[in-house]
Amino acid sequence: MSNQTQTETAIAESVTLEVNGESRRFPAPQTIATLLESLGIAADRVAVEMNKTIVRKRDWSQTPTTDGSQIEIVQFVGGG
Repeated sequence: MSNQTQTETAIAESVTLEVNGESRRFPAPQTIATLLESLGIAADRVAVEMNKTIVRKRDWSQTPTTDGSQIEIVQFVGGG
């Protein structure tokens, strides 16, 4: 397989997501749950918005991302 064909295959098997304002490529398919896992973000202290809609935590594993999705991840910080 040529380098160009390998590159085209890799691009076809990935999605570009805008995560907290930064455009990044991820392997496809991605759900919110797999995205958080690939970013190393613990799911217990975050809220996620996709394309300006809050995604409920119970739906993360069934919510697919699509190429061009805008994801905002807000981490909760404790303190006093």
